[in-house]
Amino acid sequence: MSRSWERAFVVGGSEGIGLAVAQRLAADGVDVAVFGRSEDKLGAARETLGGTAYAASLDVTDAAGTAEVLDRAVVEVGVPDLVVSAAGFARAEWFHEEPLDHVRAMIETNYLGTVHVCHALVPHLVRAGRGTIVTTSSMAGLTGVFGYAGYSASKFAVVGFSEALRRELRPHGVHVAVLCPPNTRTPGFDEENRTKPAEVLAAEEKVKTLEPEQVADYLLKVLPKRPNLVIPGFDSRLGHAVVRHLPRVADRVLRRG
Repeated sequence: MSRSWERAFVVGGSEGIGLAVAQRLAADGVDVAVFGRSEDKLGAARETLGGTAYAASLDVTDAAGTAEVLDRAVVEVGVPDLVVSAAGFARAEWFHEEPLDHVRAMIETNYLGTVHVCHALVPHLVRAGRGTIVTTSSMAGLTGVFGYAGYSASKFAVVGFSEALRRELRPHGVHVAVLCPPNTRTPGFDEENRTKPAEVLAAEEKVKTLEPEQVADYLLKVLPKRPNLVIPGFDSRLGHAVVRHLPRVADRVLRRG
């Protein structure tokens, strides 16, 4: 990976994919600031980044709080060249049994959390006339997956938002890419598996699960080429091609039963 950025903000950078991205960037000499909800996890993440990285607690579902924390970070460490918004979570449940509070929580974190991060930082990037934003969706944000109706909706929203924002910000020199990883072995994924319906779990065991480091490596390898869509894993890219060009085949493979 070549060093393409001087400064990066990674929201959701205390664990999982966000932490792996932050570690790769820091190892490449980029000044990294990480943000997340848990003070303990942030402290541990900061140590893995060398103990001097900027770290601040925020909850992306709180728009005003997110803006306050990120504005303060810009003042203290400068405008980032790269913003990675990776905070999010999934719950796999049959929709007819799923409490609406669970759906609402995923919309508020996965989609609105992304909006809040971008709303806070885009004005700084526009004024600077440069920057790259990476939002995080999912393969379930590119095609509906049974057992994930609420989650897929929240991640489809991220894709649409990112596409519109990219077209809007292009004249300002700001690029927006959306990361769509497949199942990735993160603490959140392990927690998700505890309550996942057996049929969903069995279906997922047939496809490859990536490590956070694999996702981070692929993202940072292709990002200097300014892609619109980043899909780590050959199997995932092949699956996306089937969904786009052979939708009936994809439906037979992906549907329940």
